[in-house]
Amino acid sequence: MSLFLDQKYLMLISNRLPLFKKKKDNTYNCRCVICGDSQKNRRKARGYFFAFKTDLRYKCYNCDISLNFSNFLKSQDQMTYSQYALEKYSEGHTKSANTLPEFKFEEPKFKTRDEKLIDQLLDRLDTLPADHEVISFVTARKIPQSKYKQLYFIENIKDIVQLNDKYKESIRGEEPRLILPFYDLNGQLTGVTCRALRGETLRYITVKVKEDVPLIFGIDNIDRTKPIYVVEGPIDSLFLDNAIAVSGTSFGKLSETGLAKDNLNIVFDNQPRNLEVCKLIEKNIDQGYNVVIWPQTISAKDINEMVLENINVKKIIKENTFSGLTAKMKFIAWKRC
Repeated sequence: MSLFLDQKYLMLISNRLPLFKKKKDNTYNCRCVICGDSQKNRRKARGYFFAFKTDLRYKCYNCDISLNFSNFLKSQDQMTYSQYALEKYSEGHTKSANTLPEFKFEEPKFKTRDEKLIDQLLDRLDTLPADHEVISFVTARKIPQSKYKQLYFIENIKDIVQLNDKYKESIRGEEPRLILPFYDLNGQLTGVTCRALRGETLRYITVKVKEDVPLIFGIDNIDRTKPIYVVEGPIDSLFLDNAIAVSGTSFGKLSETGLAKDNLNIVFDNQPRNLEVCKLIEKNIDQGYNVVIWPQTISAKDINEMVLENINVKKIIKENTFSGLTAKMKFIAWKRC
């Protein structure tokens, strides 16, 4: 009953909480009214109310304050708090509304300095309004909404150098960009790729946070017991289940992951006239990998283009993944088309 009461009074004061919205059952989000949240970006909302045992807790990921709802309400509205305390007492609560059990907050995924910083620098796409520039961009590319929680937006690309100041001189623009973060197998941030939104000449800018770790997008989320699809571009990987991206044609870095070769399915872009790509496909077949050989009926270059043409990519990949001699024969026919 206490959780219901907390939610009831949260709704009563919700109109005073900037950018307040329900994220999911028993979880609510707003700009932090205690620290003021970001002063540079008025769209940032890093205050969260969530269920803990039988009550609501408040946590801000900017100032790190953590309060039970009773104390949060008391700090914001003494009169409403008095009504809340009276109603809570009348329901048979013997403890004071201020003496709930000590809360032990479980640290979020971002634990290192760089990981906390990326959450402060960037806006996660699933927190942005539908009419936002970057949402229009990903919507036009038909990126699934379920993937928005993996993607970020930065207002000024120059700010990304805070992740690694060695890029301070090389990044000179000030444009907004879509950010695709990379993590290692332990979920630690290793780098980011910044995708242009406005047709900039330099479409991608990559910033490494850990210099000695290969950048493989999505490797922190894969299920090793299921087939893993390996594509070139991070955006292409968002259209497949259990997929990772090597960011280019550097498939050799797969040997550093410890992933079982038999479980990997290599998906190169559809470029039969690209001699470099053809050499790499042949090399991977020779090394014993499962390789996708695109049907000659498909002219689109990459997975995203195929999705935009309403091609059932998952079905095509499933039906055109080969290995060994069969892959060799299919490859020879493909590169001649």
